[in-house]
Amino acid sequence: MAFYEYLMNRYGYNEPIFIEELRFEQYSKPWLFKELKKLVDNGKLKRFDTGVYYIPQKMVFGDSFLDPRKIIERRFLSDGSEVYGYIAGISLLNLTGVSTQVPNLVELVSNNESTRVRDLYIGNQKIRARRPRVPVNKENVDVMQFLDLMNSITPAALDDTGRFMLRKFISDAGLTKNALSRYTTVFPARAMKNMIECGAVYELT
Repeated sequence: MAFYEYLMNRYGYNEPIFIEELRFEQYSKPWLFKELKKLVDNGKLKRFDTGVYYIPQKMVFGDSFLDPRKIIERRFLSDGSEVYGYIAGISLLNLTGVSTQVPNLVELVSNNESTRVRDLYIGNQKIRARRPRVPVNKENVDVMQFLDLMNSITPAALDDTGRFMLRKFISDAGLTKNALSRYTTVFPARAMKNMIECGAVYELT
């Protein structure tokens, strides 16, 4: 199978291709770099950023663009099968509808971040990435995200819509007191205090 066919079959159009993940038969990294450059030079591949490529789709007005959110998802949150991160902070408040405040950056927690906190850019999107308090996986991601939410809210600022969306988050995720009890000790006491003050603790089964 030709290298381009391999990339098309594995990734398809407008999906991030990370150099560090790329493997093709028994070929070396230098060979892969050389082939990637050839594909970029002939327009079959686009370089989004250092170490990130994608296959553009031909559109009426030119080549398609890679959505930075796809890079954020794959690099920090999930590859479609494994979960290794979640949206956090003000970004989470906005995402869940608990707050209408629009953040100027995307905050996230990820196993793929080794520093306590780091700001970076993906395209024009500013990211604030943090390492998790405990490793994130499919089984605990909802609990971890909820406790992060509790650590970020201001109970007195919650309106009726915010309280409704908070109840919806708890219901949709199927959160229980037992599940939360395994992780509350790794979060600041503020998270439990806010959970009680906003009434969220009484929505848990």
